[in-house]
Amino acid sequence: MITMNGKLITLEPLVVDKHAKGYFEMSQDVLIHRYTGNTVPKNLDETIALLKKYEEYFINWMILSNETHKIIGILRLGKPEMENGVLVAGESEFLSSRYWRKGHMKEAKKLFYSYVFDTLSVEMLYADVWEGNVNSIKSLESYGYKLIETTAGIFAKTGKCTKKYIFSLSKEDYKLNAGKSCAESSYK
Repeated sequence: MITMNGKLITLEPLVVDKHAKGYFEMSQDVLIHRYTGNTVPKNLDETIALLKKYEEYFINWMILSNETHKIIGILRLGKPEMENGVLVAGESEFLSSRYWRKGHMKEAKKLFYSYVFDTLSVEMLYADVWEGNVNSIKSLESYGYKLIETTAGIFAKTGKCTKKYIFSLSKEDYKLNAGKSCAESSYK
C-alpha cells in the first residue's frame, strides 16, 4: 500500500499504533455514524481492537487533512477476490461531519478509485447503504455507482427492519465518470 496525496487530504495506510488515538477522536463525531453500521469505540483500547479487526478484513487508509494533519476519516477496501472470473471488492468510508461538502471526500475517493482500479486491477466495487443515508447514496451515484439490488434487514442502531441498497461500480463506469472528479493528485 502507498500513501496518496491530494491538495486537501492525504490517504495514509493504516498503522494501528500510529493512528489509534486520532481515529478514536474522529470517530466520536456522532453524525458520521447515524446511518451506518459502524462500531463507535468508547475508549482507546476498543479503538485499537477495532482497527486490528479492520486489518483482518480490509485494506485501510486514514484520511488526513493536509491543513491540520489530523485524521478526518477512513477509506476501507474489502480484500479483493475473484468472483466469476472478475476481481471484485467492497468499499466503505466515513468522514468527520466538519469536512462534509467541502471536497475532502471527493478528493480522497478520486485517489482511492485510481489506485484500486489502476494499481490493484479491481474490476468491480460494491457498496451498501442503509435507507435514509441520502448523502452516501448521492456520493456513490456521483461516481457512477448503479443500484443493483434492494434488500431489507434489521438495522442494529434502531432495531427496525430497514431497506439496504446495494450498489456496484465497474472500472469501465468509473473511467467514464473520472473526468467529473476533482483536482490534481500525486502518489508517493
